[in-house]
Amino acid sequence: MSLKRLLLTAVVALAAAVVFVPVASAGDFDPPRMGCTGDDPATCPAGQVGKPYSLSVRLVGDQDTGCAVLSVGSGSLPPGLSITQQFNETNAAIISGTPTAAGTYSFYLTVDYNAAPGCLKSSSDNQFIIQINPEVPRLVLQPEQSAVPISTIGRPFALQMTSNLADPKTWTVAAGQLPPGLSLGASDGLISGTPTTAGTYSFTVSAALSPDPLASPPRSDTKALQIVVRPAVVISASEPFVVGRAKWEVGVPFDATLEATGGNGVYTWALATGSTLPTGLALGTDGTITGRPRAAGITRFSVTATDGEGRVATYRGTLNIAAKLAIVVRPLPVGKVGKRYQARLRTTGGVAPVAWRIKTGPLPRGVRFDRMLGVLAGTPTRAGRYRITVKVTDELGAKSTKSFTIVVRAAPKR
Repeated sequence: MSLKRLLLTAVVALAAAVVFVPVASAGDFDPPRMGCTGDDPATCPAGQVGKPYSLSVRLVGDQDTGCAVLSVGSGSLPPGLSITQQFNETNAAIISGTPTAAGTYSFYLTVDYNAAPGCLKSSSDNQFIIQINPEVPRLVLQPEQSAVPISTIGRPFALQMTSNLADPKTWTVAAGQLPPGLSLGASDGLISGTPTTAGTYSFTVSAALSPDPLASPPRSDTKALQIVVRPAVVISASEPFVVGRAKWEVGVPFDATLEATGGNGVYTWALATGSTLPTGLALGTDGTITGRPRAAGITRFSVTATDGEGRVATYRGTLNIAAKLAIVVRPLPVGKVGKRYQARLRTTGGVAPVAWRIKTGPLPRGVRFDRMLGVLAGTPTRAGRYRITVKVTDELGAKSTKSFTIVVRAAPKR
């Protein structure tokens, strides 16, 4: 009987590797024509846990394959692999399956030639090694979106996409559309930018790992997401904040309302961190600022309104609190009959403009009072002492009253 050879063909990821195994004696291999390397033992192509593996064993020569039976002599095949087909008319036996455990497995294949009557009894065995690599981890994108993120027109937004694997990845938008103004970083998976258009945007993000020789096709995953873009929350103000600056006065009741629009749900009002209102004023839960200022000075403040989705708007204002309105008390100049007379009354504090009036007492004849300027002027015609009480009212309605005495002396005799 002529010498027989075993031809083993390893098929991994649809690629075939051919191994010749001598029947008559161990070590009779032809490495250039082998899918395995080495002589005895021969190292066959590696497999991978969870990935189908197939190794074809062929006999070459003039002996009928009906006489040959393939078995594992000593050692063991990788778990999950077995002899699934004996030699047949195709002159091949097959070892195949799906490996279930990683490791290096050494075993002997034995061919017996006594399976049928008339076959010459003989056998041959050769040692082989198959390396089974661990399963390549599956790529899983994160985060799991438990709540739809809310963004706001005109405000920076960022959403970091991550995965269970740290390997470099290529990120793309596989379907749908990101909100206008946002983009996806191809290398870092960061969705960022400043939204420009309100709406609800649905899209699918895809990430693929760099090519892996053990992973075919390349590992990738997708994640369906939504981002809602809301209009900006805006705070507007009633008088006296319509221009973001107000002038008020100690002791005068203050009442102004801030109003938020563009948000969802109930607004929560608060002074920004480190911000204060003038002493005597307080911010209400409805956005009103009320009270009576108790000290003069300029106060810059910031108020925030947070809607039910956590979006925040900030209002910045200035309050200039003037001292309480008061008439300056000083003696009036002495007048003379027939001589031009003028005296100006003055105030401190208050908010201009002010209006004056004579509350009680007559003025000297020939003297008039300018109610806008608070000026006494004219030419007295009669000597005497004139007791008057004046009252001044400022723009906020604050009032002050004081009494003065005007002395007019007679003209000198000639």
